[in-house]
Amino acid sequence: ESARDDFQLHEGIALTYMPFFVNAAAESLKENPLLNSSWGNDSIVVKRQINIGVAVAAPDGLVVPVIHDADGLSVTSLAKLIDQLVKRARTNSLRIEDVQGGTFTVNNTGALASVASQPLINYPQAAILTTEAVVRRPVVFDDSVTIRSVMNVCLAFDHRVIDGSEACAFIDGVKRRLEAICLDTVIH
Repeated sequence: ESARDDFQLHEGIALTYMPFFVNAAAESLKENPLLNSSWGNDSIVVKRQINIGVAVAAPDGLVVPVIHDADGLSVTSLAKLIDQLVKRARTNSLRIEDVQGGTFTVNNTGALASVASQPLINYPQAAILTTEAVVRRPVVFDDSVTIRSVMNVCLAFDHRVIDGSEACAFIDGVKRRLEAICLDTVIH
């Protein structure tokens, strides 16, 4: 929240949660490559590139434009690409290459006030991550109950490729990265 105005001033676009989630997912996919794969010809096909689709509610329905090589981009670069792709999706001006080659999907159902969802995997991908609405809830923190902003993150995955252990390791990587974000986090 405290970085939004400065980011808007310097970059010319709004700073949202999505580039942080895409960045955390991309880095976690490097640690957990089975989540960046597909099932094909009775075998697992691990993808070399990390191409993250970002689900967008467009006027004619859901579309999933793709950020190619997302693991090589900074949070600022991701924010700019996501902004461009969302604008093109909402004006029906996506190109065919904008929606091809995704290896994993991130969906922000929280923007629609969802607090828990059961996403459907974007075939042929092996997994999809949803970010839910940030809500204030009582939580235990330092041995006392306090009110904090919390967000559920949901993962659906293809059990032919991924088991619970791998899925949990991926989610833990995403959680660890997100919880480490602070004002000193380098986003450029």
